[in-house]
Amino acid sequence: MIFFNSRRREITISMVVLMLLSVIFMSGCIGNAETEKQESQTVSAEAKKEPSVEKRNFKPGVATVKRDSTVEYSVPEGVSVLMYHMVGDIKDNSAVISEKNLRRQMQYLKDNDYHPITMEELYDYVTKGAPLPSRPVCITFDDGYADSYTIVYPMMKEFVYPWTLFLITDDVGRAPNRMTWEQLKEMADSGTVTIASHTLSHPMLHNLGTRQEKENEIIGANKALKYRLGIDNPWIAYPYGDYDEEVIDICVKAGLKMAVTTDSGRVHAGSYPYDLKRVYIGNNVSLTRFAERLTNDNYAPL
Repeated sequence: MIFFNSRRREITISMVVLMLLSVIFMSGCIGNAETEKQESQTVSAEAKKEPSVEKRNFKPGVATVKRDSTVEYSVPEGVSVLMYHMVGDIKDNSAVISEKNLRRQMQYLKDNDYHPITMEELYDYVTKGAPLPSRPVCITFDDGYADSYTIVYPMMKEFVYPWTLFLITDDVGRAPNRMTWEQLKEMADSGTVTIASHTLSHPMLHNLGTRQEKENEIIGANKALKYRLGIDNPWIAYPYGDYDEEVIDICVKAGLKMAVTTDSGRVHAGSYPYDLKRVYIGNNVSLTRFAERLTNDNYAPL
Protein backbone atom coordinates (compact mmCIF):
# COMPACT_ATOMS: atom_id res chain seq x y z
CA MET A 1 0.00 0.00 0.00
CA ILE A 2 2.81 2.31 0.89
CA PHE A 3 4.54 1.31 -2.33
CA PHE A 4 1.39 2.03 -4.34
CA ASN A 5 0.99 5.55 -2.85
CA SER A 6 4.63 6.32 -3.41
CA ARG A 7 4.36 5.15 -6.99
CA ARG A 8 1.28 7.31 -7.56
CA ARG A 9 3.07 10.36 -6.14
CA GLU A 10 5.98 9.79 -8.54
CA ILE A 11 3.57 9.54 -11.47
CA THR A 12 1.77 12.71 -10.34
CA ILE A 13 5.02 14.61 -9.95
CA SER A 14 6.18 13.44 -13.39
CA MET A 15 2.92 14.61 -14.94
CA VAL A 16 3.26 17.99 -13.28
CA VAL A 17 6.83 18.32 -14.53
CA LEU A 18 5.77 17.37 -18.04
CA MET A 19 2.95 19.91 -17.93
CA LEU A 20 5.34 22.63 -16.75
CA LEU A 21 7.82 21.77 -19.50
CA SER A 22 5.01 21.85 -22.06
CA VAL A 23 3.91 25.27 -20.86
CA ILE A 24 7.49 26.55 -21.00
CA PHE A 25 7.97 25.09 -24.49
CA MET A 26 4.72 26.56 -25.80
CA SER A 27 5.57 29.94 -24.29
CA GLY A 28 8.92 29.83 -26.04
CA CYS A 29 7.33 28.95 -29.36
CA ILE A 30 4.76 31.70 -29.04
CA GLY A 31 7.47 34.13 -27.99
CA ASN A 32 9.67 33.16 -30.92
CA ALA A 33 6.73 33.41 -33.27
CA GLU A 34 5.88 36.86 -31.97
CA THR A 35 9.54 37.90 -32.22
CA GLU A 36 9.79 36.57 -35.78
CA LYS A 37 6.53 38.32 -36.66
CA GLN A 38 7.79 41.59 -35.22
CA GLU A 39 11.14 41.22 -37.01
CA SER A 40 9.34 40.41 -40.25
CA GLN A 41 7.13 43.47 -39.85
CA THR A 42 10.21 45.60 -39.09
CA VAL A 43 12.05 44.33 -42.18
CA SER A 44 8.92 44.87 -44.26
CA ALA A 45 8.57 48.41 -42.94
CA GLU A 46 12.23 49.10 -43.62
CA ALA A 47 11.87 47.71 -47.13
CA LYS A 48 8.99 50.09 -47.73
CA LYS A 49 11.09 53.01 -46.51
CA GLU A 50 14.06 52.08 -48.70
CA PRO A 51 13.69 53.83 -52.09
CA SER A 52 14.16 51.85 -55.26
CA VAL A 53 17.34 52.18 -57.28
CA GLU A 54 15.37 54.10 -59.90
CA LYS A 55 14.11 56.60 -57.30
CA ARG A 56 17.54 57.00 -55.74
CA ASN A 57 19.03 57.83 -59.13
CA PHE A 58 16.17 60.15 -60.14
CA LYS A 59 17.06 63.73 -60.99
CA PRO A 60 14.29 66.26 -61.67
CA GLY A 61 14.21 67.77 -65.13
CA VAL A 62 16.38 65.04 -66.67
CA ALA A 63 14.99 62.79 -69.39
CA THR A 64 15.57 59.09 -68.91
CA VAL A 65 16.03 56.67 -71.80
CA LYS A 66 13.91 53.62 -72.51
CA ARG A 67 15.25 51.58 -75.41
CA ASP A 68 15.04 47.98 -76.51
CA SER A 69 18.11 45.96 -75.56
CA THR A 70 18.55 44.96 -79.20
CA VAL A 71 19.32 48.53 -80.32
CA GLU A 72 22.83 48.71 -81.74
CA TYR A 73 25.30 51.45 -80.77
CA SER A 74 28.10 53.04 -82.78
CA VAL A 75 29.80 56.41 -83.25
CA PRO A 76 27.73 58.23 -85.89
CA GLU A 77 29.05 60.57 -88.56
CA GLY A 78 26.80 63.33 -87.24
CA VAL A 79 23.64 64.14 -85.28
CA SER A 80 20.79 66.50 -86.13
CA VAL A 81 19.62 68.57 -83.17
CA LEU A 82 16.08 69.50 -84.19
CA MET A 83 14.95 72.99 -83.17
CA TYR A 84 11.23 73.55 -82.62
CA HIS A 85 9.37 76.44 -81.03
CA MET A 86 5.58 76.75 -80.93
CA VAL A 87 2.99 74.14 -81.93
CA GLY A 88 -0.24 75.52 -83.37
CA ASP A 89 -2.16 76.74 -86.39
CA ILE A 90 -0.57 80.16 -86.87
CA LYS A 91 -0.08 80.17 -90.64
CA ASP A 92 1.92 83.37 -91.00
CA ASN A 93 4.72 82.29 -88.65
CA SER A 94 7.18 79.82 -90.17
CA ALA A 95 8.64 79.00 -86.73
CA VAL A 96 5.31 77.46 -85.72
CA ILE A 97 4.47 73.86 -86.60
CA SER A 98 1.01 72.33 -86.60
CA GLU A 99 0.24 69.41 -84.31
CA LYS A 100 -0.55 67.32 -87.39
CA ASN A 101 2.85 67.98 -88.96
CA LEU A 102 4.67 67.39 -85.70
CA ARG A 103 2.97 64.02 -85.30
CA ARG A 104 3.84 63.09 -88.89
CA GLN A 105 7.49 63.86 -88.20
CA MET A 106 7.57 61.88 -84.94
CA GLN A 107 5.91 58.96 -86.71
CA TYR A 108 8.50 59.21 -89.50
CA LEU A 109 11.25 58.87 -86.88
CA LYS A 110 9.59 55.77 -85.47
CA ASP A 111 8.87 54.17 -88.84
CA ASN A 112 12.47 54.68 -89.96
CA ASP A 113 14.13 53.42 -86.77
CA TYR A 114 15.49 56.74 -85.50
CA HIS A 115 16.39 56.95 -81.83
CA PRO A 116 16.00 60.31 -80.03
CA ILE A 117 18.81 60.95 -77.55
CA THR A 118 19.21 62.98 -74.37
CA MET A 119 21.39 66.04 -73.87
CA GLU A 120 23.75 63.97 -71.73
CA GLU A 121 24.17 61.46 -74.56
CA LEU A 122 24.77 64.30 -77.01
CA TYR A 123 27.37 65.80 -74.68
CA ASP A 124 29.23 62.49 -74.33
CA TYR A 125 29.22 62.09 -78.10
CA VAL A 126 30.52 65.61 -78.72
CA THR A 127 33.20 65.61 -76.03
CA LYS A 128 34.23 61.94 -75.88
CA GLY A 129 33.15 60.44 -79.18
CA ALA A 130 30.83 58.12 -77.24
CA PRO A 131 28.69 55.65 -79.20
CA LEU A 132 25.03 56.48 -79.77
CA PRO A 133 22.06 54.33 -80.74
CA SER A 134 21.62 53.73 -84.45
CA ARG A 135 20.15 56.67 -86.37
CA PRO A 136 20.32 59.15 -83.46
CA VAL A 137 18.46 62.46 -83.38
CA CYS A 138 18.05 65.09 -80.66
CA ILE A 139 14.67 66.83 -80.19
CA THR A 140 14.59 70.34 -78.66
CA PHE A 141 11.85 72.92 -78.10
CA ASP A 142 12.56 76.55 -77.19
CA ASP A 143 10.84 79.13 -74.98
CA GLY A 144 8.20 77.33 -72.87
CA TYR A 145 4.91 77.83 -74.68
CA ALA A 146 1.79 76.28 -73.16
CA ASP A 147 1.57 73.85 -76.09
CA SER A 148 4.84 72.27 -74.92
CA TYR A 149 2.74 71.00 -72.01
CA THR A 150 -0.60 70.35 -73.71
CA ILE A 151 0.70 68.87 -77.00
CA VAL A 152 4.43 68.10 -77.00
CA TYR A 153 4.67 66.55 -73.53
CA PRO A 154 1.93 63.91 -74.03
CA MET A 155 3.03 63.22 -77.60
CA MET A 156 6.62 62.51 -76.59
CA LYS A 157 5.40 60.23 -73.81
CA GLU A 158 3.26 58.41 -76.35
CA PHE A 159 6.26 57.81 -78.64
CA VAL A 160 8.57 57.25 -75.62
CA TYR A 161 10.99 59.92 -76.91
CA PRO A 162 13.35 61.83 -74.62
CA TRP A 163 13.38 65.53 -75.50
CA THR A 164 14.63 68.87 -74.20
CA LEU A 165 12.79 72.08 -73.34
CA PHE A 166 14.87 75.28 -73.24
CA LEU A 167 12.92 77.55 -70.91
CA ILE A 168 12.74 81.34 -70.60
CA THR A 169 12.26 81.41 -66.85
CA ASP A 170 10.88 84.97 -66.50
CA ASP A 171 8.12 84.15 -69.00
CA VAL A 172 6.68 81.29 -66.95
CA GLY A 173 3.02 81.90 -66.12
CA ARG A 174 2.59 84.83 -68.47
CA ALA A 175 -0.74 84.97 -70.26
CA PRO A 176 -1.94 83.94 -72.68
CA ASN A 177 0.38 81.23 -73.96
CA ARG A 178 3.09 80.33 -71.46
CA MET A 179 3.44 77.34 -69.19
CA THR A 180 2.99 77.54 -65.42
CA TRP A 181 5.46 76.40 -62.76
CA GLU A 182 2.95 73.74 -61.71
CA GLN A 183 2.94 72.29 -65.23
CA LEU A 184 6.72 72.46 -65.38
CA LYS A 185 6.99 70.71 -62.01
CA GLU A 186 4.87 67.84 -63.32
CA MET A 187 7.08 67.57 -66.38
CA ALA A 188 10.31 67.84 -64.38
CA ASP A 189 9.22 64.96 -62.14
CA SER A 190 8.10 62.75 -65.04
CA GLY A 191 11.56 61.64 -66.17
CA THR A 192 10.53 62.17 -69.79
CA VAL A 193 11.94 65.61 -70.55
CA THR A 194 15.13 67.56 -69.86
CA ILE A 195 14.36 71.14 -68.79
CA ALA A 196 17.23 73.53 -69.47
CA SER A 197 18.00 77.26 -69.71
CA HIS A 198 17.00 79.75 -72.39
CA THR A 199 18.02 82.58 -70.00
CA LEU A 200 15.83 84.77 -67.79
CA SER A 201 14.28 87.08 -70.38
CA HIS A 202 15.61 86.06 -73.83
CA PRO A 203 17.84 89.06 -74.67
CA MET A 204 20.55 89.36 -77.31
CA LEU A 205 23.29 88.44 -74.88
CA HIS A 206 26.20 90.11 -76.67
CA ASN A 207 24.25 93.40 -76.73
CA LEU A 208 24.03 93.59 -72.95
CA GLY A 209 26.25 96.39 -71.70
CA THR A 210 28.00 94.72 -68.77
CA ARG A 211 29.24 91.32 -67.69
CA GLN A 212 26.97 91.53 -64.66
CA GLU A 213 23.89 91.82 -66.90
CA LYS A 214 24.98 88.76 -68.85
CA GLU A 215 25.63 86.85 -65.62
CA ASN A 216 22.22 87.81 -64.33
CA GLU A 217 20.55 86.34 -67.42
CA ILE A 218 22.57 83.12 -67.44
CA ILE A 219 23.10 82.42 -63.75
CA GLY A 220 19.71 83.84 -62.76
CA ALA A 221 17.88 81.38 -65.02
CA ASN A 222 19.75 78.46 -63.46
CA LYS A 223 18.88 79.73 -59.98
CA ALA A 224 15.21 79.84 -60.97
CA LEU A 225 15.34 76.27 -62.30
CA LYS A 226 16.93 75.11 -59.06
CA TYR A 227 14.60 77.03 -56.76
CA ARG A 228 11.38 76.23 -58.60
CA LEU A 229 12.04 72.73 -59.92
CA GLY A 230 15.09 71.39 -58.08
CA ILE A 231 17.06 71.17 -61.33
CA ASP A 232 20.85 71.34 -61.46
CA ASN A 233 21.08 72.46 -65.06
CA PRO A 234 24.22 72.17 -67.26
CA TRP A 235 22.68 73.12 -70.66
CA ILE A 236 21.72 76.40 -72.35
CA ALA A 237 20.27 77.60 -75.65
CA TYR A 238 21.46 81.12 -76.51
CA PRO A 239 18.53 83.44 -77.31
CA TYR A 240 18.54 84.12 -81.06
CA GLY A 241 21.70 82.00 -81.15
CA ASP A 242 23.56 85.12 -80.01
CA TYR A 243 26.70 84.98 -77.85
CA ASP A 244 30.27 86.24 -77.52
CA GLU A 245 33.45 85.10 -75.79
CA GLU A 246 32.39 86.70 -72.51
CA VAL A 247 29.11 84.78 -72.60
CA ILE A 248 31.00 81.51 -73.10
CA ASP A 249 33.32 82.38 -70.21
CA ILE A 250 30.33 83.03 -67.94
CA CYS A 251 28.75 79.72 -68.98
CA VAL A 252 31.94 77.79 -68.26
CA LYS A 253 32.41 79.38 -64.84
CA ALA A 254 28.73 78.86 -64.01
CA GLY A 255 29.07 75.12 -64.60
CA LEU A 256 27.20 74.99 -67.89
CA LYS A 257 28.74 72.22 -70.00
CA MET A 258 27.12 72.70 -73.39
CA ALA A 259 25.30 75.36 -75.40
CA VAL A 260 23.25 75.27 -78.58
CA THR A 261 22.76 78.05 -81.12
CA THR A 262 20.39 78.71 -84.01
CA ASP A 263 23.15 78.30 -86.60
CA SER A 264 22.14 75.77 -89.23
CA GLY A 265 23.87 72.42 -89.38
CA ARG A 266 24.49 69.15 -87.62
CA VAL A 267 26.65 68.21 -84.63
CA HIS A 268 29.73 65.98 -84.80
CA ALA A 269 32.11 64.27 -82.42
CA GLY A 270 34.66 66.93 -81.55
CA SER A 271 32.34 69.90 -82.18
CA TYR A 272 32.97 72.80 -79.79
CA PRO A 273 30.39 72.22 -77.03
CA TYR A 274 29.61 75.93 -76.55
CA ASP A 275 28.37 76.69 -80.08
CA LEU A 276 26.54 73.61 -81.32
CA LYS A 277 24.45 73.99 -84.44
CA ARG A 278 20.79 73.00 -84.74
CA VAL A 279 18.39 72.07 -87.50
CA TYR A 280 15.44 74.44 -87.84
CA ILE A 281 12.01 72.80 -88.16
CA GLY A 282 8.75 74.65 -88.86
CA ASN A 283 5.58 74.36 -90.92
CA ASN A 284 7.49 75.29 -94.07
CA VAL A 285 9.68 72.16 -93.74
CA SER A 286 8.00 69.39 -95.73
CA LEU A 287 8.34 65.76 -94.73
CA THR A 288 10.80 65.25 -97.59
CA ARG A 289 12.94 68.17 -96.39
CA PHE A 290 12.58 66.91 -92.81
CA ALA A 291 14.02 63.54 -93.82
CA GLU A 292 16.89 65.23 -95.63
CA ARG A 293 17.75 67.31 -92.56
CA LEU A 294 18.13 64.18 -90.46
CA THR A 295 21.11 62.87 -92.40
CA ASN A 296 22.76 65.64 -94.45
CA ASP A 297 25.07 68.44 -93.35
CA ASN A 298 24.46 70.40 -96.53
CA TYR A 299 20.69 70.14 -96.59
CA ALA A 300 18.74 72.35 -98.98
CA PRO A 301 17.74 75.79 -97.66
CA LEU A 302 14.08 76.75 -97.53
